[in-house]
Amino acid sequence: MTDDQVEKTIWREIRKRDITIHDMIGLPGHGSDPHPEDTITPRCQKGIRGNRFQSFMGCDRMKEILCAGEDIEWEDYPPLKIPLQDLFRFWWDRCVVQEYVVDEILEDIYSYFTEEMRPPQVETEQMGLTIQFDEIPLFIDGSQGSMGLDNSC
Repeated sequence: MTDDQVEKTIWREIRKRDITIHDMIGLPGHGSDPHPEDTITPRCQKGIRGNRFQSFMGCDRMKEILCAGEDIEWEDYPPLKIPLQDLFRFWWDRCVVQEYVVDEILEDIYSYFTEEMRPPQVETEQMGLTIQFDEIPLFIDGSQGSMGLDNSC
């Protein structure tokens, strides 16, 4: 798909589901005015409807819009109507300032190769973590008193 086809597909899904800007920015479960530009009709007669989205996050809302089948909320990555490569290309060409992202990408690549080039670390011998209480003297000089107190009473 070209970037124009990706954009047309997304707009088609938005229109098909009758999604408004208030759905995009509003909370799920809250009412939304389907015709906010209508200032003549009283609010009580407008017929406030619920938000079209079930999820809070924008990425989850895009999954709801682009899900190839029925959206199952507990499925993290459902199959989408647009291939991931095309979505990524669309994002790269139209949604980000590429110069800002390139530095971050190059830094990640540099870190990856730096870690790959690092010589393997020799494991240091660790002290044993078990304690043998039979070998530890609990009472000093054989007396049964605690902390030097006199138990002659």
